[in-house]
Amino acid sequence: MIDTHAHLYMFELDGKDIIYNMEKDNLERIVTIGTNVEDSRKNIEIARNNKNVYATVGIYPEFAGSITERDLEEIKNLARDEKVVAIGEIGLDFHSVGFDKDAQIDLLVRQLKIADELGLPFCLHCRGAGEELYQVLSNNKHLINHSGLMHCYSEGASYYKKFLDLGLYLSFSGNITYKKSDRSFLKDIPLDRILVETDSPYLAPEPVRGTKNEPKNVRYVIDKIAIELGINPTELEKITSKNAKTFYFKMK
Repeated sequence: MIDTHAHLYMFELDGKDIIYNMEKDNLERIVTIGTNVEDSRKNIEIARNNKNVYATVGIYPEFAGSITERDLEEIKNLARDEKVVAIGEIGLDFHSVGFDKDAQIDLLVRQLKIADELGLPFCLHCRGAGEELYQVLSNNKHLINHSGLMHCYSEGASYYKKFLDLGLYLSFSGNITYKKSDRSFLKDIPLDRILVETDSPYLAPEPVRGTKNEPKNVRYVIDKIAIELGINPTELEKITSKNAKTFYFKMK
């Protein structure tokens, strides 16, 4: 299994125990995701020290109002590291009170430009901004040359076709296992565009909901999607791992 989106720097000792137990937990790879300059640096350090861990670097929309030119230049420099496989987690988040829409869009586009310039894919966060994100991406199709990933896809049946038409992948985490989650459209997604993740330490899936999530719990996500698609979980595991290596093409 490959957990395509985790935050290892948020665990004790940067997830040392999680990494040590990867083989036992049937985890082939983990991608640890950046949200600002500081934890992007930490991600690279973790990845450099662990063969089967890879990193992304990027600035989360929450920080849009305080970003400097120096921060963006630092992200670009960090992204040149051999263990960095994407720019992310970038995107739009209109859920919190007081968000700055224009600043978020500007930050997103500038990081899309970094991804395109360096020949990297990008990993997208979207909350309460499905239409706006789609419009930004549609207006910047020329920057989608190395694909993108809708992390923790939760925009339901309304937008998945639109994002697929832009050439993006869709990744699912623990919330797809919840009772009230809309899974009706899963069967309509091409199998070669599906990835799985945990977003750990967040979004622990059923039946471990309410606990601190860990990368090994990606198994529950695979099992739930496999049930919805009517295929063997082992087969889906192989498919999603192949997809992860295709999307994060710098993985060896």
